[in-house]
Amino acid sequence: MEFKERLRQRLIAAAGDYHTDNYDHYSFSPEIPFKKKLINTGKRLLYTRPVFKTIFANDALFQRFLKTAGVGPYMDRLQFFYEVLADDASRDLLVDVVAFRALDYVKVKLPMNTPEYWAGIKKMEALRDESKVIDLAYRPYKLYYHDLESFGYPIKVYLHSIALFTTIGMEHYRHEIAGGGHIGADPGDIVVDLGGCYGDTGLYFAHKAGPTGKAYVFEFIPKNISIINQNLDLNPDLKDQVEIVPHPVWESSDLAVYFKDQGANSRVSMEPFEGQEGETKTLSVDGFVERYGLEKVDFIKTDIEGAEPWAIRGAVETLKRFRPKLAVSIYHGMGDFTGLVKQLHDLDLGYKFYLGHATIHAGETVLFCQP
Repeated sequence: MEFKERLRQRLIAAAGDYHTDNYDHYSFSPEIPFKKKLINTGKRLLYTRPVFKTIFANDALFQRFLKTAGVGPYMDRLQFFYEVLADDASRDLLVDVVAFRALDYVKVKLPMNTPEYWAGIKKMEALRDESKVIDLAYRPYKLYYHDLESFGYPIKVYLHSIALFTTIGMEHYRHEIAGGGHIGADPGDIVVDLGGCYGDTGLYFAHKAGPTGKAYVFEFIPKNISIINQNLDLNPDLKDQVEIVPHPVWESSDLAVYFKDQGANSRVSMEPFEGQEGETKTLSVDGFVERYGLEKVDFIKTDIEGAEPWAIRGAVETLKRFRPKLAVSIYHGMGDFTGLVKQLHDLDLGYKFYLGHATIHAGETVLFCQP
């Protein structure tokens, strides 16, 4: 069955649902905003299975709905995405995630929303030591100390509980392949972490890579680097396996980048802007490999706020030379969601593509690439 028809059937099935336990109040506002409540009420009254069956039986009306939902212009690329995915689990997830993007959380429940998911978050929150906190002037405002020993990780870190559960508890950047095998950081791996933020992923990768591996963490925002260093100091056994690369990643090196330092919410621009607080230079992945004299790269993870297409252009020689495993964040927009798989496929490097997702909302979709 083609992707379009599978999506049509998924949307019709979801139209009869109305979920009251599918809002992620950890990642978003604790209370559902009033405007969203009104929209949800409208969906409850207007979006019903009989109505959708009638509308979607007409292909022109179905296309119009998809366009209104922000999905329509990407259907050809979504069909390509669907076809190149390596297993049924990934194809099923693609249908679910696109349906969620079209109808939102009151109508579509993603497979991650399970009792185990909520119990895992509660378990992570219980590890939070509120007497040890880094206060921020921006969202998430407070980073609490967590000791992850009970999760099976000898890691201590300051972070927001839900973000830590996603990274560590859900192993956001590791994908178990149906039938056996996985894609992720392994013992002895050289890992390139594009978008290190507060250092939790760097510590996770360093632990997975072990004493014979290493994690190179790209992060250039000064406040973020300061917090990474605090987190590294909490983990002396892993500290030497993590190295900060203090540059924004891009398709070419030594271009000027301007920023306003607000941690994970920093404003970044290739052009000067009013209120900017700092300036730095880009570094491509290929330039980084040459500058640091790396003789292998085993795994690359990206979460760089939509800069992934440019980062990949600047990593082509590294991909050709080493064929590393990849975990590429594609959730920042439908252009990335549908375009990055085509960009990587067209390099003709023999990758198999899988899809992963680690939240109950539209964020944190990852394209996993297995050489």
